This record gives sequence, C-alpha cells and structure tokens, in this order.
Amino acid sequence: MTQEEVVYIISNFNSLISEPELIALKHHFYVGEINGNSLRKRWYLENKRITEDPEILKLLDDGYEQLRLRAAENALKNHPDKVYFNRCEICGKVARTPLARQCRFCGHDWH
Repeated sequence: MTQEEVVYIISNFNSLISEPELIALKHHFYVGEINGNSLRKRWYLENKRITEDPEILKLLDDGYEQLRLRAAENALKNHPDKVYFNRCEICGKVARTPLARQCRFCGHDWH
C-alpha cells in the first residue's frame, strides 16, 4: 500500500478504523504538543486527547507510521465494500478525496 493510499484511507474513511487505533493515532498527534508542560498533559488526559492505557500505547510500539499502515490495511480488510479509491484515469494515482475531480499529481480534470 502506498503512502498516498494510507493517507487517503485514514483521512476519508476514519469511521472504519477501530476505536483503539483511532485513540492511538490521536494520542501520537497530541503527545507531541505537550513539550514537558504538565498542565497541558493533565488537560489532554482529562479531555481524552491522550491516554495512559497500556493496550492503546502498545499499538505505537512499532512506530507511528506502522500504526497508520496497519490501521489503513485493517480498514481495507474489514470493510472492502466501503473503502473505494478515487483514482485518476490518466496516471492512476489516488485523488485527494473520494469526491475529487482533479488529479493533484498530473492535473487531469474529470469534472
């Protein structure tokens, strides 16, 4: 699976990603903003932006990129009838969204 396909699935079909994977993805995003600020960390914990659940954190053991890849692959495997790729008919690359009508790579327009 290409990086573009992973981003496409996570961005456009995140309702098909499992809850633990979504929590781990969100945790990674917000933990980078803490920067040693204990008040911010407490607020993020209270508002469920980050987690201390060891099962969720274990999903990040192989790294963020591996988690994103696994989440996208699982969504595709578990919901093959709901995930569809909007591909350019000229270059075959994935459009930015399922409703896009112009290729961001080659510029082809299919409006």
